Amino acid sequence: MSYSISRWPRPLAAIAIAFALLSAAVLGGCKPADPDALVAEARQHRVKGDLRAAVIVLKNAIQKNSGDREARLLLGEVYLEQGDAPSAEKELRRARELGVTAPGLPLLLGRAMLMQGQHDRLLAEIGLTAPAAERPAILALRANALLGSGDSAQASALFAQALGLQADLPDALLGMARMALAGKQDAEAAALIKRALAAHPDNVECLRFHADLQRAAGKPAEALAAHARILVLQPYNVQARLDVANLHIDAGRFGEARQALAAARKLAGASLPVVYADAMADFRERKLTSSLASLQQVLRVAPDYYPAILLSGAVQLGLGATGQAEQHLQKFLAAYPGDPYATKLMSTLHVRSNAPQAALDLLTPLLEKYPADVELLTLAGEASLNARKFGPATAFFEQALALDPKATALHTSLALSRLGSGDTGRAAAELQRASALDGGAPRTGLLLVMTHLQANDIDKALASVEEMEQRGNNPLVQNLKGGIYLARREAGLARASFDKALLLEPLYLPALANLAQLDLVEGKPADARQRYAAALQKAPRNRALLEALAGLAQREGKMVDAVAWLERARNIEPDALPLALRLADMYARAGSKDKALRLARTLQTANPSNPQAAEMLAQAYVLNGDLSAAIEAYGRLAVLAPSSSAPLLRMANLQVAKQDDSAALALLRQSLAIEPASFEAQTTLINLLLRQQKFAEARAVALDAQQRKPDSANGHKLEGDVHAAQGQHAAALASWERAFARKADAGLLIQIHGALNKLGRAADADARMGQWFKEHPGDVPARLYYASSKLVANDYKGAIGHLEAILKADPDNVIALNDIAWACQQSGDARAQAYAERAHALAPGNPAVLDTLGWIDVERGNFARAVPLLRKANALAPSAGNIHFHLGTALARSGDKRGARRELERLLAKPQRSAHHEQAAALLRTL
Repeated sequence: MSYSISRWPRPLAAIAIAFALLSAAVLGGCKPADPDALVAEARQHRVKGDLRAAVIVLKNAIQKNSGDREARLLLGEVYLEQGDAPSAEKELRRARELGVTAPGLPLLLGRAMLMQGQHDRLLAEIGLTAPAAERPAILALRANALLGSGDSAQASALFAQALGLQADLPDALLGMARMALAGKQDAEAAALIKRALAAHPDNVECLRFHADLQRAAGKPAEALAAHARILVLQPYNVQARLDVANLHIDAGRFGEARQALAAARKLAGASLPVVYADAMADFRERKLTSSLASLQQVLRVAPDYYPAILLSGAVQLGLGATGQAEQHLQKFLAAYPGDPYATKLMSTLHVRSNAPQAALDLLTPLLEKYPADVELLTLAGEASLNARKFGPATAFFEQALALDPKATALHTSLALSRLGSGDTGRAAAELQRASALDGGAPRTGLLLVMTHLQANDIDKALASVEEMEQRGNNPLVQNLKGGIYLARREAGLARASFDKALLLEPLYLPALANLAQLDLVEGKPADARQRYAAALQKAPRNRALLEALAGLAQREGKMVDAVAWLERARNIEPDALPLALRLADMYARAGSKDKALRLARTLQTANPSNPQAAEMLAQAYVLNGDLSAAIEAYGRLAVLAPSSSAPLLRMANLQVAKQDDSAALALLRQSLAIEPASFEAQTTLINLLLRQQKFAEARAVALDAQQRKPDSANGHKLEGDVHAAQGQHAAALASWERAFARKADAGLLIQIHGALNKLGRAADADARMGQWFKEHPGDVPARLYYASSKLVANDYKGAIGHLEAILKADPDNVIALNDIAWACQQSGDARAQAYAERAHALAPGNPAVLDTLGWIDVERGNFARAVPLLRKANALAPSAGNIHFHLGTALARSGDKRGARRELERLLAKPQRSAHHEQAAALLRTL
């Protein structure tokens, strides 16, 4: 990582790595008879290094005598040794209130405040009136507070005074070393800490800073040795064990890291730093769900513990929960505006949310400050790429590639994280080290290649990837090269590159997926399936392979198989939320509504603060027809994602379905308050207002849309809809034409065509459609509409021509097959039966298809087949008047006059008059 969390300027008690217990400790065994005996026992525990036991015994002593000054003072000292600064301060202040006047008490209180970043408060309370023996330490204490508050000049002066009184004072030398490191004077910092350790070889804080320097210099063995020395001196030092764990995490030695964490937990229990360190280790191992669970424990006890807030933002971003990630990052950045790491995370979130300009607005000031940061350059390049600013994107990526991605300013990071003195900032500094945003040449090179591809400069893309290949061959590079060959339509070379990637790494999934995609393009799904199956034999518990096989099965319409593959994957990783959400969605697609709802309920219960889980539950309720429960679920989602208008819009649509227009209107206005230019919300609101005949309000919404986005077609389209609803076809046409001029869209053209016909300008309407088809010959939806309009006008030959064009491009288009069958039947074309049979084979449960084939059989005199077909169609679409009429006619012609009368009477009794009303009445009179 390039930069650590910068100096945190204001006193924040939650920042210190406090040892506040997350669960109550229980003391078993003996129970001494009086407080004095308990204090004596606590001292013994402290001498042995068992601080946890000392705390428990001292709490018992205080419970017996809340005014025990000695117990309070000792408990404060022990808490301070543990690193629990808030608890230490509380006990030390209580001891002072009880009359303790020990000479060292102000120094102990000052250290507790310093660890919490309470710099201004320390400077106000801890003055220079201490005895002469304590004056050097007090001067160093105040100097560190000044350093933390940003006054390095005065801090330097006080450090100098302290060292003038005591030349080897470790706190002063340590403070000076931190200042030197902040000024990028690494050698000076090392010299000062060496001087301090020469005089005080057993000073734990100096040893720890020395370890930090070694770690920053890329000397982990030396850093481990320094921490080992600390643990010899203080076997109970929890922070040293956590530092050891972090060094093992850096090296990818997660087993050793877990051992160090277990030792820390044994000493400190479920304390903030231990639980936080567990979360960090899980984060590094990409066990994001487990990491989030630990962080939620921390934040329940300490909601303003900012390291956990920042890590929660990173974890939620990794889980894809962008709404939750944004909330955490916004809270952190409100406290520490401009923090480099948090800003990078927020920029990443904006890039992923397709808000590249917001990302660039955040990144630009940081780039001015850190122009050689590879991650910043890469993020800026990616944001520029998403914004289609190809020139700047290329420049950013090329700058990043020119830098050594390992040349991070970790020395500066350490300095910045230490400026507050004590442990302020260390927790977040560990996060900074642990969670690099995939910086470095491979990702940057990948994005540079993407930039060239987006700019349609394939030759430059190939040149860039060949340059990457020269720097070092790896499966990523070969996979990228194969993708470029695909862009050049050189499938053979692409296959060769993907195969090379798999030779380098047999289970490299991106290359495997690309080869499988080539198989599918070539019409060989069995080959694609076999590729994944062969890989699965080598790695039978590989979740990604199982998910890929599920995707193949879904593509082939084998939903049962798709569900089975996903269930197998979930058995391997039952806590993987994205996988479980995909399974719930697959249950829904496979028609297993009950299973989808049960799983969605389970996921929402286990992840109450996850927006995706809430949304899945809402969708499952909709699928099961429980609209009220769905509205409630979307309401929870709206609380979890307050900056999103989508949940409110979904709730509004459900209220419309429930015919609660008042509730729907209120929700739509709330949705538009969040996202005023939402076309979907504007459209839904206007349709609702039109249904209530509130034409003026509806037009006001359309005009507001025009004002918000003057260059967009949407507002003019909506105004045309309002005019059309009032029968103002000329005004509607004018609005739709303005919209079409801004965006040539088939949907708008269809509305224009309808308006021209209503105004008696049929020739103009047909000319417009003809011109569109010259420019867009493959527009199937527009042709289907136009062919349907020809059918309505009884222009069967005109309809057949357009339907044939559709079937040439899409032979299995059921709508086109059914319409052309009808058109052929009406025009006496012998192909009607064949087209109808093809449509029926593809969609045997479609009522329109059944009606067409049934009517063709009626006219051919095949009543034995026609009647069952029409009965089935009628059952599937009981409100379709034409099917009622066709069934009644078929029954009458087959001799079933009683059945015919029943169907025709049902048709004529319907409140809505059918187009076949007169024909049905005439036929009924003959029966």
